[in-house]
Amino acid sequence: MNKLFFLFIIIPFFSFAQPEKRLSGYVEDAKTGERLIGATLYHPTSGIGTVTNNYGFFSLVLPVGSQSVDVRFVGYRYLSAKLDIQKDTLLVFRLNPGVDLGEVTVKGQDKSQVDPELSTLSFNRINIGEIDRMPVILGERDLLKSLQYLPGIKGGRENTATYNVRGGSSDQNLILLDGVPVYNVYHVFGFFSVFNNDAVKNANLYKGGIPARYGGRLSSVLDISMKDGNMKKGSGVFSISPISARLTIEAPIKKDTASYLLSFRRTLLDLPMVLSQKANGSNQTYSYKFYDFNGKANWIINPNNRVYLSLYAGRDKQFHRSKEDGAKSTFFYKWGNYTSVLRWNKVFSSKLFTNFSVYGSHFFHSQEGETKDKEIDLHSYFTASSTLTDLSLKADAEYYISPLLLFRFGANYSHMNFKPNIIQIKSTEDYVRLNDEFKRSSNLLEAYVENQIRAGGFNFNLGGRFSNYTSGSASYNYLQPRLAIKYQTNNDFSISASYMRMFQYLHLLTNSSLGMPTDLWVAATDKIKPQKGEQLSFGFEQGLNNGYKFGAEAYYKWMNQVVRFDEGETFLNSNDDNWEENILEGKGKAYGAEFYLKKEEGRFRGMVSYTWAKSERLFDEVNNGRWFPFKYDRRHDLSFFAEYDLGEKYNRKKNLSIGFTLQSGNNLSIADTEMKGLIPPGMENYAHPDLPEWFTTRKTFYNPNNYKMPTFHHLDIGYTTKLNRSTGKSYSWTFSLYNIYNRMNPWYYYKKDDQVRSVSIFPIIPSVSFTYRW
Repeated sequence: MNKLFFLFIIIPFFSFAQPEKRLSGYVEDAKTGERLIGATLYHPTSGIGTVTNNYGFFSLVLPVGSQSVDVRFVGYRYLSAKLDIQKDTLLVFRLNPGVDLGEVTVKGQDKSQVDPELSTLSFNRINIGEIDRMPVILGERDLLKSLQYLPGIKGGRENTATYNVRGGSSDQNLILLDGVPVYNVYHVFGFFSVFNNDAVKNANLYKGGIPARYGGRLSSVLDISMKDGNMKKGSGVFSISPISARLTIEAPIKKDTASYLLSFRRTLLDLPMVLSQKANGSNQTYSYKFYDFNGKANWIINPNNRVYLSLYAGRDKQFHRSKEDGAKSTFFYKWGNYTSVLRWNKVFSSKLFTNFSVYGSHFFHSQEGETKDKEIDLHSYFTASSTLTDLSLKADAEYYISPLLLFRFGANYSHMNFKPNIIQIKSTEDYVRLNDEFKRSSNLLEAYVENQIRAGGFNFNLGGRFSNYTSGSASYNYLQPRLAIKYQTNNDFSISASYMRMFQYLHLLTNSSLGMPTDLWVAATDKIKPQKGEQLSFGFEQGLNNGYKFGAEAYYKWMNQVVRFDEGETFLNSNDDNWEENILEGKGKAYGAEFYLKKEEGRFRGMVSYTWAKSERLFDEVNNGRWFPFKYDRRHDLSFFAEYDLGEKYNRKKNLSIGFTLQSGNNLSIADTEMKGLIPPGMENYAHPDLPEWFTTRKTFYNPNNYKMPTFHHLDIGYTTKLNRSTGKSYSWTFSLYNIYNRMNPWYYYKKDDQVRSVSIFPIIPSVSFTYRW
């Protein structure tokens, strides 16, 4: 059956081809030269339309002669181009920023997205400008936190950027930055994401019917594109909040030919912390800092060739130093991510667009401790580190066969190196290095095909992905079929259905026994198999009067070979323990229904979303082999976000926004028993007061997720005022009030004297941020 399916999807139906001439090219911002992703082009006479791809490219078949093409993109002025089509033509359409023409719709056509076969509940294009106006805590705009207003997206703990999709775990979300996987996406232990909103151009979220061109995770794909850099003139953004300062600069290297973008963000927390501790004469210094750097350059060689170079670097560092009675001790905890990618866009013909990429992604985290005491001739050093390095080659192609058929195909090869839990212990007399034998490499070869078909009111995406994975003696071959169907009527009603099978060859081991998020990425092995997921979804959407739209979608997800790290275990094990020995494999299932009502027109816009969901796990060794609730099994989730345009007067625009979240509580595992163990060798004289407890406490958990947190809710409000100068400069102030009615939601639970106690850390919090653009 799988072979027949695969043969069917690779047949590109050449009989659909039409003799008309082909119009191809790009849609871009007239002021900056930025290529616009997802811009729509529509031919009113034939009723045929298309959408620009991730590089702003389009291809459209038109009859010979005088023709009219309508070009639209949200937030830009509508363009109706009059053309004389006599031969295959390459054009660039330039749109001017202005009236939000997302309000303009064409009945019977769903041209608002790159994948028209998917519903709004399975695919979301994130409005980057909307994020700038959302009420936020401490003035930090955050792409990942904005996702938590969407149905089917559940946040982690209060105010963290972590998210879970349709009953999956956070490691089952594939997050791409300019096509490169980012393995660490959080700062400040999960409170903020690593993505600088000033450098982001576009973000697409898939959580159902994921196309075959994506693979490697079970639950969702977040595809983020960086800005390319201003091709017309120099420009920039400076922004400051109580947490960080950001600076973005972009300019042409050669006008309309090459440009660059540089963006830097750094926290401001460490400077006052260190100064205050020194001013107080403390013999201990504790601090924390993080930074992000984004860089990008691109060069248009000619209309058919363009190259891009993108870089990202981000790191967090927590440190503690102390001096006492001649002894000095230092502790560092560092983690971060580096990515780079070189891409080449090649247009072979008006029908064939290709992209070739070579990229690398490196994730690391390490803990380092050092103690010196001259009086007793002591010098000890301890480090525990983990790294993941991903080097890949990738090729993607889009073949525009006819107005009714787009054929996509591609392949990629990835080589990964894993160094989990490498421990080094040095002292005056000894040196010990542990776990070198657990280093591992893996190779992944994948190929995919997609047929995107339009037939009457139907849109189909029929595709498949084949993968071959090897690691040591383990070898796995899988076929992953994908199918999405959507039927659209002329009265703004649509129904949709999708099926997808996904495999995940990476496992994220998360352990909290050290009191910090020491996460290990490890490869699937002959003992620990790849995770497998399948999902079915079915839904409908209905356009209503006055710009309102309602939608509902139900889903059911099966998961196999999901992993669980033994509760109470620690990554800092001895040389006798392999991490594979502490892993349990099991099953998962998740199902639910998502609903939304949104308004996209007028001065008042917003969305109300509600999700009813259930997610469970099953492990033979846990809970007597019975199903138990997943940690983020939240039965009810109600979210509301709205903004109101207060108008413009004297070049000053004002905007009011409000956000509300109401969710069932998470499930927590409260330890049944706690025991003390031995301090690891070489750490006996380490001076940090809490470290012995982190390293020696062992807990037992007979009943997983045995405690239900109370209902979580908060209401936030934001106000933005923006002054636009005639010189093109602008000044923005954003004022936010988080948790306006001071709801003290429990953030953390612990057990003391056989009683479960809670800690709340987020009361009502006002904040302000400032942004200057030129």
